[in-house]
Amino acid sequence: MSAIRSIINSFNGGELSPRMMGRSDTAVYQIGLETCENFVPTVEGPIVKRPGFEYICPADDSATWLTTFRFNLMQDYVIELGEQKARFYTNGGRIETAPGVPYEVTTPYSAGIASALSFQQSYDRLYIAHRAHPLAALTRTAATTFAHEELTVKNGPFRDMNTDEAVRVSASGVVEGATVTLTATSGIFVPNHVGGLFRVEALDFSNVRAWEPGRKDIAPGLKVRNDGKVYVNNSGATGITGGVAPIHTVGTELDGTGTKDVNDVGNYGVPWTYVHDRFGILEIIAVSDAQTATARVVRRLPDSVMTVPSWRWAFGAFSSAYAWPNLVTIWGSRMVVLKDFDLHGSVVGDYGGGQVNFSAYTSSSVTATDMAFRRTIATEDPALWMVADRKLIIGTASREIAVGAVNTSLAVSGDNIAADPQSFYGSDQVYPLQVASSTIFVQRGGRKLREVGYEFARDRYIANNLTVWARHVTRSGIVQMAFQKEPEELMFAVRGDGQLAVHPHAPEQEIKGFARIIPAGGGKILSCVCVTDQDGVDDELWALILRDGKKSIERMARWRDDGDPLEDAFFVDAGLTVIATAGQTHFTGAAHLAGKSVAVLAAGAVVEGVTVGEDGAFNLPPKAAPNAPFRVTVGLPFKARCVTLRPELKLNGQTSIGLKHRLIRIGVRVLETVGLRVGGAGEKLDNLFDRPTDGRMDQSVQPYTGDMTKSVSSSFNRAGQAEFISEAPLPATIIAAMPRIDVGDDA
Repeated sequence: MSAIRSIINSFNGGELSPRMMGRSDTAVYQIGLETCENFVPTVEGPIVKRPGFEYICPADDSATWLTTFRFNLMQDYVIELGEQKARFYTNGGRIETAPGVPYEVTTPYSAGIASALSFQQSYDRLYIAHRAHPLAALTRTAATTFAHEELTVKNGPFRDMNTDEAVRVSASGVVEGATVTLTATSGIFVPNHVGGLFRVEALDFSNVRAWEPGRKDIAPGLKVRNDGKVYVNNSGATGITGGVAPIHTVGTELDGTGTKDVNDVGNYGVPWTYVHDRFGILEIIAVSDAQTATARVVRRLPDSVMTVPSWRWAFGAFSSAYAWPNLVTIWGSRMVVLKDFDLHGSVVGDYGGGQVNFSAYTSSSVTATDMAFRRTIATEDPALWMVADRKLIIGTASREIAVGAVNTSLAVSGDNIAADPQSFYGSDQVYPLQVASSTIFVQRGGRKLREVGYEFARDRYIANNLTVWARHVTRSGIVQMAFQKEPEELMFAVRGDGQLAVHPHAPEQEIKGFARIIPAGGGKILSCVCVTDQDGVDDELWALILRDGKKSIERMARWRDDGDPLEDAFFVDAGLTVIATAGQTHFTGAAHLAGKSVAVLAAGAVVEGVTVGEDGAFNLPPKAAPNAPFRVTVGLPFKARCVTLRPELKLNGQTSIGLKHRLIRIGVRVLETVGLRVGGAGEKLDNLFDRPTDGRMDQSVQPYTGDMTKSVSSSFNRAGQAEFISEAPLPATIIAAMPRIDVGDDA
């Protein structure tokens, strides 16, 4: 039998998968843990007890999702989405119309589809896409008011042009703004076309003369064509055409100077008024039957469609009949939307103000590089997400695709675009997280997190598995992700069972560790987001939490900095803090904790045995109330727990794994820690710190920094693991652990 002392000097391997329990040969095993609950590994190596959650207010009973609206760095909003409604939070509280009355905006979205909405922030608008609803935006109209509005989709996009020459359409009128009747030779209209666009093109301009220079007897009302456009002489007088061909698209312009030539012939110059070009656009507002629809002209139609039915027509790509875009983003100065397999880019810079222009052609039906485009993505499955990077990254259930320019020296356009597969892992319908220079997405099945980064040497995006060492952490599936940049660099992932998987994300350090945050009181986190605080400095994690059948909005407290006063510690959930007057013992305002046994920190000292009454009131014993103003924090207690891995101890060059072990003593290096219990895993734990013999019982125990050694009571087993637990509402940071273990024989 030998006693061996070892050291664990880093914990940022996090909680490892049970399948890793025999991999003592790996580097990650040396810094990993078997269990890491409510402790969080940090980039530097220690594990830190996570802050508690501050109770903000009750959520709507129908609430299912949180998202964000960032107007600027110091005006960041959390949006709570419920059944056809949205509520808003900023500067640490809810926006209200009166005390206790939430400000709400009506939306068309049911609570059940909130997680499937696609969002894209742009200035004062949050664009929203879902295949069951028209494109829309949530617009910030003032610091505390918002409005939901459908976007006006202009000039497209359209489905493929009809090719059946037997199916023709005519219109009863052509003037922009007029309400006209569309009549088809076959049944093409259905009620769900209402709200969608319709494009119709003249068969030809055979009945319109071509414009030519130097032609006389140009009578008033005469129409000519040039550059694919039709013009009319609206001067009221007969004239002679000049030498400048009309190409304008608005108003009236002379084609000459209106003077005579050197031979004293003239005057040359006819004022031509633009009438229309080859095609027009309508919005369908009613469907009478399969062959008849009522429509409003939004772009003037060619005159001939009243007398010569045309087979050159197309329905709009977006409508209730063909569904609406399910994804939206801003990329390359365009609004880009995805519907199933079709990628549509707007006219460059022509979105905003409640409308978006999808015109694919100039007024003379010529395609230009800055006009809208449509690209069909060649893949087996429709797109589930897309994010804008140096290229547009798209995830489907079978592959990940990068969309970009063929000729990279030119901008992306309809004739300079390519969609190339990058990997074939397949994705889940969880919106990715963009962190630093990488994109993190959930693989199909919801259990693997992959980090996508561009690799210059291979000229493609490479997706590495972040959960390779901790597959169990995401076993219940990932439903949402958030990232906290300041003060800690942490990625949070909402699990299907209501826990949070948390990962210290520092690519330069190649941190592998994951931990789990388990809300107190049996709570389940349904959704979470990160926004900046009102000073624009730190990031705050906000969560929608279900507890005891009731939903609440809670905010994770600020991460404790070294040196912060102990009385400012916030290590309770559904908690609140009040500044008490000197000697105050009676408190109210904790109705959400009614009937609960709570953890209380008063002036930095733990007060035990407190229960909140049904009226939300609670009392402290007189000895816990100092004779000066003091801070009281109350909430639900939670347990922070970690268990080390089975140690690999070398005995005469042989492994100790599988032999009997007994933890007899443990040294712990801590930083500003109070109330930590240690011992053998699954056995009786002892307080690491004892109250000084000369310390007053009604005063707080000051945080300890340094090394502390403790003899522990444990029995022989084949594990030799240590366990650390912090249950009091106090801070704990474990820097290193130095267990001393008796190693027995193989009996």
